[in-house]
Amino acid sequence: MTTFNRRGFIKGTAAGAAAGLVPGLSIAGGTGDNDQILIYLYLRGGIDGLSIYAPGDNHPDRGFYEQIRPSPSVRLPVNGPNAMVSLADGFGMNNAAAPLRELWQDDDLAIVHATGLPIVNRSHFEAQRFMELGTPGATVGVLNGGQIDGVRTTSTGWLTRHLATAENLPLDMTMPVVATESQVPLSLTNEPSAVTLRSPGNFDLDLGGSIQELEEECEESLLNIYASDGTDSGIAGEQALIAQALVEGIFDLSNKDYNLAISPASDRYPVQDGNNNLEPISDKLITLERLIKADIDLRIAQLDQGGWDDHASMGSLPQGVNGSSGNFHKRMDVTARAVAAFWGQMTNNQKNKITLVMHSEFGRRAFNNADNGTDHGSGNPMLVLGGNVNGGQFFGDWRGMGPDDLYRNQDIQTTTDFRRVLSEILIRRHGNNKLGMVFPYYYNYTPMGIVNGTDIRPDYSPADEITIDGFE
Repeated sequence: MTTFNRRGFIKGTAAGAAAGLVPGLSIAGGTGDNDQILIYLYLRGGIDGLSIYAPGDNHPDRGFYEQIRPSPSVRLPVNGPNAMVSLADGFGMNNAAAPLRELWQDDDLAIVHATGLPIVNRSHFEAQRFMELGTPGATVGVLNGGQIDGVRTTSTGWLTRHLATAENLPLDMTMPVVATESQVPLSLTNEPSAVTLRSPGNFDLDLGGSIQELEEECEESLLNIYASDGTDSGIAGEQALIAQALVEGIFDLSNKDYNLAISPASDRYPVQDGNNNLEPISDKLITLERLIKADIDLRIAQLDQGGWDDHASMGSLPQGVNGSSGNFHKRMDVTARAVAAFWGQMTNNQKNKITLVMHSEFGRRAFNNADNGTDHGSGNPMLVLGGNVNGGQFFGDWRGMGPDDLYRNQDIQTTTDFRRVLSEILIRRHGNNKLGMVFPYYYNYTPMGIVNGTDIRPDYSPADEITIDGFE
């Protein structure tokens, strides 16, 4: 039986003036030098893939697409001021996503057709849980008539298990794992080095208006107490204070508008309508931008962009066009511009280290409903961005939109297990082939060529030995 026994921190003091003097976090026992960064952008709510891109004028499925989606507000046009922008293979992209198309043209962005869970699940809660825990089961096997059911009670996320099994990471890293959310996402469940950083400006010890010197003395005293405590509580407390010291060194927390001060939104990241407040995804990506530029050993980051559950008035076109609410269009515009702004701030060296994955728990129905929205479906694209991505092309199998092509005559057919895409990134970019531990019950990985890197024979061995419910 495999046992995880991980200490979160290296003992020391956080009282240095420079962030580089702060002791680092300890990731599973390696002395390697893998410096790759995986950014996991989860599009929560089940984004409509057919409103990101769809068959164009010369695609054989265009007639089916128009027939299935008679509502003009939920259909991407091929002509006019809101016409889709061309990609390849007869597909066109929503003009709201034009900044992503530029990344496609630069060969940095690839799209994988029709990805999803191996067993269709249209529940937001369960589908997200299976994906982030990395335990969705399998469609082949000897149990339950050829199906291994997913596991809902796993006590670790797939990213946690990746970090626990990676043998090529440095022993000491400053801040290797960040979630720009208010709580640790399921993919990082029980990851001891994970830091939640939704708002760096609030990431501080609040003594109710006390003078700065008193706060510093209190922080140092608390750190000494926690550092001498070998219990889990002591380790967690030390982690919090180390992370706070790092954030103070990277961000100017004395400036209320610190993000705007260091990253002017007017010419880069999207702001909210009518004011100078950043869109939430802009805020999150600026945080990651600052952390990467500060060179604090970031290896894993997760951020969420929600609001994609468009059952009514989805609005794939701008507001008012063909009766569109513009909801999806605006959200897609904000997301695309924020990702492009982030990418534009990375140097070539940083781009070569980064792989950014965007996907959702499931797609939507191929047809629109009576409320000019779409209901829960299955197959959906995954978007992969990076300096080592073989961009400007599609991967995977598009089965089509004809009556015999759709899953139960309703959804885009899932043809690529989402774990296949993530496994290729782990193996080729991060040098981790422990797929049996990271994705239990996933045995049939083969690379698709989405990213460059060295292929390593997958190691499935722990899957039959591990206690799934607790990952003991």
